[in-house]
Amino acid sequence: MNGETQIRACFAIAAGILLVGCGDSSPRAIAKSAAPASDAVHTGAGDGVRILQFYARDGILTEGESTVLCYGVSNAKSVRIDPPVEGVSPALNRCVEVRPKHATHYTLIAEGADGRTVSQSSDVKIGADPATLPRITSFRIASCSRDYQGVPVFSLNFADANADVVSIDPPVFKPLHGSISGEFYVRPEKTTTYTLTVAGKNGHVARQKLIVDVSQCK
Repeated sequence: MNGETQIRACFAIAAGILLVGCGDSSPRAIAKSAAPASDAVHTGAGDGVRILQFYARDGILTEGESTVLCYGVSNAKSVRIDPPVEGVSPALNRCVEVRPKHATHYTLIAEGADGRTVSQSSDVKIGADPATLPRITSFRIASCSRDYQGVPVFSLNFADANADVVSIDPPVFKPLHGSISGEFYVRPEKTTTYTLTVAGKNGHVARQKLIVDVSQCK
């Protein structure tokens, strides 16, 4: 046509497919539609899995209290916390409740679609409530007398607080449960050291020693 080449082009984009064709021929596809989205959290800031944040709301707890662990991940296929915590899944912002019984080192582990993992840790310490700790408020010799054989007999008494179990060593009586005070008698043949132990909740114990000197009984 007068030495000129006429070029006609047509293209269309539909349903994520790029179609290109020229002249009267039917358009042909040159790109496939995008793959279905996965459950991973994507931010568009690179393809690598990242931990955006991981922390405990309270770094120190009193025994029996709870706190929350908050985290955020991007481009993660899966996520978990060790030791195991329920309700954890990929999210940009999420907090889950924990109630540790002792000081715990928590580790967040996130895995990307390529199998690469990243991790970050947070510690929660546990402190005892002084008002609930077991304690011995008194442990003493109340009196002393001699029996008909002239052997010293001592009366010992004690008082305590927040004790679940009270015991004595050397053994004089069976462990007492929930006792806040008591009195007992001993007849040592020689000077003896008695150890009173009171045990409370969460494994806390208090001990106090008392020396019974037989020479002091007149």
